[in-house]
Amino acid sequence: MNSLRKKIITYFLGLFTLPRVKEIIAGYARMFMGEAGRYSTGIKAEAVETKETFTILTKYIKKEKITWEEKKRFKKQAIAILRSSGVIVPVMLVPLPFVGTLLLIIMDHLLLSMHIQLLPDSFYPKEKKDLLTAEGIEQDLKKDKKFLF
Repeated sequence: MNSLRKKIITYFLGLFTLPRVKEIIAGYARMFMGEAGRYSTGIKAEAVETKETFTILTKYIKKEKITWEEKKRFKKQAIAILRSSGVIVPVMLVPLPFVGTLLLIIMDHLLLSMHIQLLPDSFYPKEKKDLLTAEGIEQDLKKDKKFLF
């Protein structure tokens, strides 16, 4: 039994140290780090926008005058809060570490490839050069055909 375990471990160590496999894994790690940065930037932007929305709400509660622009921003951010809480909260309830984040990334990219934005606008950069799209997937597959087994 112990010998079989050593053979399996040796096999996987040999497999994961192949240059081609190391390059693929490193590519996935870079992609994950880029996506994690995009999500953290989106969360920071949402926090700032939510703080502004809270300020507008307190003005309204105090019966102060609210401009048309403030009403528009409040409505947009309220919708964004409801949209993100309906998506992010259930996914993040998965008890395993990082699994919720991975599920969110996979779900977001799957829907982005169908041109559906799941999260609020602050999670998506203005220029969509690094986002996963259907066209980008096809280009990556054509470019990285040599890595397919």
